[in-house]
Amino acid sequence: METAIQMVCLECDTPLDFSEDWANGELAGIRFEHPARPDAVWDHDPLPALADLSEPMSPSCDCCGIGSPRPEGFVNVWTIAPDRPVTLRVGDRTYHYSTPWRVCAACSAAIAEDDLRLLLARNVEHNSALEKVTPAQREMGLALTRELLLSFLAARPRLRSAEPQM
Repeated sequence: METAIQMVCLECDTPLDFSEDWANGELAGIRFEHPARPDAVWDHDPLPALADLSEPMSPSCDCCGIGSPRPEGFVNVWTIAPDRPVTLRVGDRTYHYSTPWRVCAACSAAIAEDDLRLLLARNVEHNSALEKVTPAQREMGLALTRELLLSFLAARPRLRSAEPQM
């Protein structure tokens, strides 16, 4: 969800997502978290700090997780309007996903065509974490990914720019 303030982890400079904890129908707290991505494992707790938005973010694709977009050599930057948040509800927690999203050219084409199937296929192709989980965990992970990507597409993201690969 786009906010006036973007937070990053002070230790690793990764943009942080945030989640809300709810209890008895009331907001019980907000916490900042490293994004759940197939290409990253976090060995530390997030240390939230204000982001310097003039610096480029991680070069991996926020949709499929590919570390080095190929063969395109660039990533596209998609933004979400503040009135169209990208959220995912899991149990009593609501996860809010920040903007902008950096997306490889193949996923960017799928977004432009509103092609959820291609986005999911690319996520499965490049998500090495799926190889290390049980079938039940894989099914749950894919269902959550589907819901997240549906929320992203429903937010009607807009292409902001194409950036050279770092």
